[in-house]
Amino acid sequence: MIEQGKISYKQLISMIVMTISPTAILYLPTITYKEAKQDGWISILIVTIYAFLVAYIIINLNKMFEGKTIIQYSGKIVGKYFGKVIGFLYCVLYIHLNATVIREFSEVLAGPFMPETPLLFFTIGIMLPSMYGVYKGIEVIARTAQIIFPIFLGAVIIIILLGISDMDFSRLQPILAEGYEPVLKGASRQISWFSQTIILTIITPFTNLPKKIGKMTYIAVILVSIMIILVNISIVATFGGEVELMNYPFLSFARYISAIGSLERLDSIIMFLWIGGVFIKIVILHYCGVIAISQLFSVKDYRIFSIPVGIILIILSNILWGSLTELKESIKMINVPYNTMVQAGIPTVLIIIEKIKRRFVHNEK
Repeated sequence: MIEQGKISYKQLISMIVMTISPTAILYLPTITYKEAKQDGWISILIVTIYAFLVAYIIINLNKMFEGKTIIQYSGKIVGKYFGKVIGFLYCVLYIHLNATVIREFSEVLAGPFMPETPLLFFTIGIMLPSMYGVYKGIEVIARTAQIIFPIFLGAVIIIILLGISDMDFSRLQPILAEGYEPVLKGASRQISWFSQTIILTIITPFTNLPKKIGKMTYIAVILVSIMIILVNISIVATFGGEVELMNYPFLSFARYISAIGSLERLDSIIMFLWIGGVFIKIVILHYCGVIAISQLFSVKDYRIFSIPVGIILIILSNILWGSLTELKESIKMINVPYNTMVQAGIPTVLIIIEKIKRRFVHNEK
């Protein structure tokens, strides 16, 4: 069955935000602090500009080839053979990226909450509903994202507000004490997350208002940026240099607020909402991977790949990394350059080639 579903602009915003933010708020404060220290919020501002540029390129490609995904239009730009190579790279990207997210999800639950439980238990637990969601189609995924997004955002804001009285904003000073280099390094560590607007290369053909895609994407990126900046500032203002030693600083922040405010199990409530957010991210990436594979092999019914891809994701998320430390090192050393090349580099090359081709054809006329 060819996907016939359509999503609204509000659902598009929800999907973009929920693709980036759930894992970003959990990991980026520590990753950024190791490089930029108290200037991490400036790093986020810088990488936001990068996210705008990537989104701008993808949106313009989608305008040139309205109603088509990058798997479909890359062949029209660079030829059938190289188009297949690009399509394959994007299939690998979505599967590898999702396997990383699934492993992150499993590590978070297994570490602080249920250390004796095998990672495989959590992996299967999240992938079964993901397979079902992909099988049901884009509209079901989008509606679920639209429901969870405001709850997730509201919970993050409430947690931050509850902790304001214990924040010491002097910990955010001095600004740019070591110059711009640490800030730029901090921004580079975040590229992998902010490039995840790459889902637009697959889902934009299913929007019901294609002319609003650009505006809605920029709104989503701004929302993500504001959320992560607020989380970063709150955590640094609360813990200072201790942030560098934390695996999950936002979870530690929730536990701290729970302890000082006599709010029992606040961290468990936050974790419950975080699981909902990560599920949306996983099912969106799962869907993008399935659509990419079905189009690469010209299979009309994308649903037949839902379970096989799900099984592959379960296997990869459990065998690619031996520990949480290895996972973090992989994200730092491999994911950032690889994701930058595929998520930003390929669309940039494609749009340059297409613009040159169109100008050449126009000049000939």
